[in-house]
Amino acid sequence: MASELTTTATNRPQPAVIQTSIPTATSSKVPGRNLILCFDGTGDQYDQDNSNIVRFVQLLKKDDKSKQMVYYQAGIGTGVGIKPTNKFVSKVSQAVDMALATGLSIHVRAGYEFLMQNYTEGDRISLFGFSRGAYTARALAGMLHKVGLLPAYNHEQVPFAYKMFKRDDPEGWKMSNGFKRAFCMDVKIDFVGVFDTVNSVDTL
Repeated sequence: MASELTTTATNRPQPAVIQTSIPTATSSKVPGRNLILCFDGTGDQYDQDNSNIVRFVQLLKKDDKSKQMVYYQAGIGTGVGIKPTNKFVSKVSQAVDMALATGLSIHVRAGYEFLMQNYTEGDRISLFGFSRGAYTARALAGMLHKVGLLPAYNHEQVPFAYKMFKRDDPEGWKMSNGFKRAFCMDVKIDFVGVFDTVNSVDTL
C-alpha cells in the first residue's frame, strides 16, 4: 500500500511511512515553431530561371511541421489569386498586375490567412521578400502590427481587417486599435529579410 504503519518487535507504534510521487518537470512549455513566409518578385515563380527566393525556399527544411512551416508565394504578375473569365482576360489581368501590382491586396491577405490558420502562441514569424514581394512582406508586417492576427477560420473578417490597415487617418487608427482589441491577438515578428524592395505599386 502507498501508506503503511510499521511496527517493531515490541509492537510499539512507529511513524507512518507515506510514499508520494511528485511529477517531474517534463511538461515544460513546448518551444514554438518557425513560420517562414517567402514572397517572390514581380513575375517570378518556380521555373528554369529561379529567383533567390525560390533557392532560399529549396534550402529550408519542410519535413517536420511541428518545428517549421514554410509558405511560398509566387510573385505579382504570375496570376496568383486572379480568376478571369477566359484566357485572354487572364493574360491582360496578369500584364496589368505585373505593371501596377493591382493584386497586391490579394498577396498580402493570402500571407495573412496562412498565419491565421497556422500560428500558435510562441511561434516565430519570419518574412522574406524580393522586389514587389519585399513590399508585400513589409505590408504584411505592417498589417500584423496595426490590426493584429485574427483567430483561425475568421476569414470573413479579413477584408475588414485589411480595410482597417489601409486607413492612415486618425479615425482609421482609432478604429484599427478597437478592431485589434475586439477580434485579434497581438503577434510579434521575429525577422524581416527583404531585398530590392519595389514600391511602384497600385494603392494598397
